[in-house]
Amino acid sequence: MSARSVAARRLRAVAATSVVTAVAGAAFVPAATAATAAVAADEAGGHALRMTLGAPTPTGPLERGGATESMLLTVANSSDEAQDFSAWLPGTPDGPSPVLKDSIVFDVTAVDAPATKSAVGRQDGSFQGLFFPATGNAASTFSIPAKTAYTWKVTLGLGASYPTNDGDFTLTAGRLIGDTDDDPSRNTQVFKIDPAITPGKLNVAWEQKTGAVARPGQRAELVLNATATGPGEFPAELRRTVSAQQFRDGAGHPDFVLEAEVDGKVVKLTESNDSEWELPAVPKGFGAASGTRSIKLYLSLGAKSDIRRDTVVPLEAVFSMADSWGFNGAGTQVKAGPAPATGSPSASPSAPASPSPSGSAPVTPSASASGTAATTGGTTGGTDGGTVAGTTDGTNVTGSLAATGSGGGLYGALAAVLLAVGGAATWFATRRRRTTGV
Repeated sequence: MSARSVAARRLRAVAATSVVTAVAGAAFVPAATAATAAVAADEAGGHALRMTLGAPTPTGPLERGGATESMLLTVANSSDEAQDFSAWLPGTPDGPSPVLKDSIVFDVTAVDAPATKSAVGRQDGSFQGLFFPATGNAASTFSIPAKTAYTWKVTLGLGASYPTNDGDFTLTAGRLIGDTDDDPSRNTQVFKIDPAITPGKLNVAWEQKTGAVARPGQRAELVLNATATGPGEFPAELRRTVSAQQFRDGAGHPDFVLEAEVDGKVVKLTESNDSEWELPAVPKGFGAASGTRSIKLYLSLGAKSDIRRDTVVPLEAVFSMADSWGFNGAGTQVKAGPAPATGSPSASPSAPASPSPSGSAPVTPSASASGTAATTGGTTGGTDGGTVAGTTDGTNVTGSLAATGSGGGLYGALAAVLLAVGGAATWFATRRRRTTGV
């Protein structure tokens, strides 16, 4: 299961919207006529409504902070009754970085339709455009009369802060409410970006020592690595959240303790939520030239732990940036168990390794378990305020689950949730886990 899908189940909706101002675009002639609706009746494949997103004009690549392009969005009602309708236009950059709230210029205005407002919603790091009747709000719907077509002008451009490590931008129009034929092959436009790039990836992976077990007073050592490839860099700092919230090995409280090596010292991390910890952020400007960003972590159990047998603890690392959440991450499993029974050999706490001398060779991790991606080993770049990259004592490490890229598809489980609650009111928000772990 990807870090994105795990995070999406646990994130808490927080109202946050930003209305986008109108932007000038190319002129269009009204095209909403009964004839358009009649044609749609033959083409809608049994649906009452048919949506079509036209080609953008003027043609040509978009530049950061440059001119916008516009296209016609037409929804034709071929039925004999008025039909309720609402839509969204999610967008996805080709590259590792989520887009910031001011990275995209977006506007929707009526051509042959009721007065319209537009806005941008934020969800899990993705851009999601919305338009709705000017007399209502983000949860309002249009009522399209029988045998009638409504037409809007959709305008899109790049803000000056569009990430330099992202390439082309894909916009798709899809229905939220209404019996609508919204075939993506007819409702998707790819906007080329100038200058053109071949985007890289953000690779996130875990390393851990073979045989390490977390117990009361005994640490299991792990390393969380992040490496960027390709041109450009991230336009804001990358926050890293580690959690063990999927641990369900019986009732009770495991009393997890997570420590990190910072500035050559091992410090206990404060829980931001139950079994959840915030790591030091990766600074703004992280890119391929930064090398591997690594942080050494130690998991153990506190004195109040009620784990009674050896088991495994699923750990998840989730990366977020600015007003996005959970756009990348990786998971692993750590062995954990109770303190040894009385009479058995005592387990002395494992001391953290000392930082590597400058110029020491990094340790290459062994191949990961079947079905998992190999992790990065050692470091070729900076550290987090003095944290140590890779392993430092020559001990072999094992790989673990890794993740790359910017995460899932456009819709996922989100669309079903929106329909269940009645549309855009819940969608029109930034989700970020902060006070609840469920």
